[in-house]
Amino acid sequence: MRCLHGSWSSLMHEYWRGGVEAWECDEMGHMNVRFWSRRAMDALAWLERQLGLPAELRLVMRDQHIKFLKEAATGTPLYAVGGVIDVLADGLRVYLEIRHSRDDAIGATFINELACVRRGSLAPQLLPASVAEAARTRLVQLPDHALPRSVPVERPLRRGSLAVADAAGFRRVGLSMVRASDLDGEGLFLPEGFIGRVSEAVPTLMAGWREEAAEEASALDGVARRAGAAVLEYRLSFLAWPGAGDVVAVSSGVMAVADKTMTLNHWLLDPVSGAPWCVAEAVAITFDLNARKAIATPPRARAALEAMLVRLDP
Repeated sequence: MRCLHGSWSSLMHEYWRGGVEAWECDEMGHMNVRFWSRRAMDALAWLERQLGLPAELRLVMRDQHIKFLKEAATGTPLYAVGGVIDVLADGLRVYLEIRHSRDDAIGATFINELACVRRGSLAPQLLPASVAEAARTRLVQLPDHALPRSVPVERPLRRGSLAVADAAGFRRVGLSMVRASDLDGEGLFLPEGFIGRVSEAVPTLMAGWREEAAEEASALDGVARRAGAAVLEYRLSFLAWPGAGDVVAVSSGVMAVADKTMTLNHWLLDPVSGAPWCVAEAVAITFDLNARKAIATPPRARAALEAMLVRLDP
């Protein structure tokens, strides 16, 4: 990636360090995506503090690309490092990676596009010159292992209203009210609330199919499998921020199928107005919980998955 402002630095700074709690792990036995997102937000908060953003301003997430490279189980020590990859007129693009403390293996990477806004109103603001100058001292090269693979960041994600989702064949898999615990100290919805809602809702769409796929694969080669799921790559575009008492509906659909992977679109919508809060695209695998690796999709299961494909108009 090209830096538009200043020169590159190979030095990444540490912005978070901690570990994985048992209650942060899901039915797959590893830390849920919600908490990977939380760690990234903790790291970004420390970076924002170090850049000296004026008290009346803050940075909010506009777009985020995530790659999950190595799972983390209960008790796993982790730390986050990163830096600025571009200074924008109205914000920053920031890179983070969360590493395993014991061997420095990369657990997840995050490309974050952050908008500078006024606290309270969220009115867009230009990035102050002093913050831009501080950010340029923390420029880093985006490493090869963080480059988008199947979910590009150059194009806008498809988005639409509740009516468009229903007409296209998206299935409603989640519906929940926003609580005070979903908000930060200033009353802004936490980004982890979107990816977390998708995670808890998508089994409604895929759990039955995954079990049948694992059973078919086991019958073909005689190897016992337990069906699970894992996400390899994610991109989210944040369009609006719900408040306490608002409702978030999750509508999901299968967009593409490959030998081991599937591409899913998730639209998080306001069921009252029909407008989107957030849209996401994810590449996922069916995960053998015994072998801790991906299951190749067997023929009948693939045909069933292809029958679920959603096609949006160009």
